[in-house]
Amino acid sequence: MGKFKIMVARIEMISPNERGEDIRLTFQFESRQTSFALPIFLNSCEFDDTEIVEVARSKLHDVFWQLCSQCEDWQLSDAERRELAKINVRPGVNRA
Repeated sequence: MGKFKIMVARIEMISPNERGEDIRLTFQFESRQTSFALPIFLNSCEFDDTEIVEVARSKLHDVFWQLCSQCEDWQLSDAERRELAKINVRPGVNRA
């Protein structure tokens, strides 16, 4: 898949949510095949301006760690992928 370029796209104050988080720091992820943004919410009372990005990066790590553990059993072996590739459930396409 290749490496992602990860950037801080935006830092903004928002109305506090139910957890009192009033900062939304949005990370932008870019690779050759994929692009997406992911917001991380923080409480401005807990951190000063110089710590916000560092804390958001740590929270982002936690998010991906949790996602990885939740879908760990989704990983297919090479043999499983080859077996699935042999299954043809789509009708053939006639091209003129």
